[in-house]
Amino acid sequence: MSSLRIHTYTAAESGILVNSHLLETADGVVLVDANLLVSDAMALAARLAALRKPLLAAFVTHPHPDHFNGLPYVVGDDVPVYATVAVAETIAKVAQPKREQWQPVYGEEWPDRYRVPDHPLADGGTVEVGGLQVRVHDLGAGESDADSYVLVETGGRRCAFIGDLAFGDLHSYTADGHSGAWLGTLDRLTAELDGMPLYPGHGQPGDTRLFADQRRYLLMYRETVRRLAAGAPSLTEAQKRELTETMELFVPGAPLAWLVGLGADAVAAELATESGSS
Repeated sequence: MSSLRIHTYTAAESGILVNSHLLETADGVVLVDANLLVSDAMALAARLAALRKPLLAAFVTHPHPDHFNGLPYVVGDDVPVYATVAVAETIAKVAQPKREQWQPVYGEEWPDRYRVPDHPLADGGTVEVGGLQVRVHDLGAGESDADSYVLVETGGRRCAFIGDLAFGDLHSYTADGHSGAWLGTLDRLTAELDGMPLYPGHGQPGDTRLFADQRRYLLMYRETVRRLAAGAPSLTEAQKRELTETMELFVPGAPLAWLVGLGADAVAAELATESGSS
């Protein structure tokens, strides 16, 4: 994609190693996702300023704070912020509760304001900006309550920004409790995005092998939770420790191991519901 340069800013582990992508063209810059913490958002803004080109638009892949928190620090009020309708509506619902939940943990690093995407798009909605054709695809619930991916085309070549649909060599967030639907999405996108570069919200860029790795992780996670929970809708603290140990053996050395226990009860409840309805 000779007319497009992609610059990725990655937070430290304290910021959940989240990626923000700056898409530079001859005409300006397009942002995909905006990071979590104030210091990282300001560093992202500095990276943008160093390009010496105007920010033309921003896109948000899904409604987790590590992807929308930084918007007010990076994106001017006159710059449009795009997302699927479901992503925008979910951010409007969760931004304040997430602040109440996490600001006591992060203190001044948690933003004191937020911005809801103000240009919602239907599934397949397309924007022409900076010489790029940018299309959003609504995927429903999966890793989050409202997943999407952003497809970018220029000069006959395409790449996709897949949010948190695949975590690469990191442990995954499962606390929204849609792991079964997430597996279905991975199956769909393996064919849909075959042959193009994929830029995830965490971890390194890759291809559809990212989806295969994520699928293996989720299957291992679900089966371990299923065994430990034995039909119960939650795990004990001892069971969560065993789950974490098992997943650490499955992906040795992977960062963000604290996420493993965080999602245990949500997946146990999901599996109990699946079992009850079968």
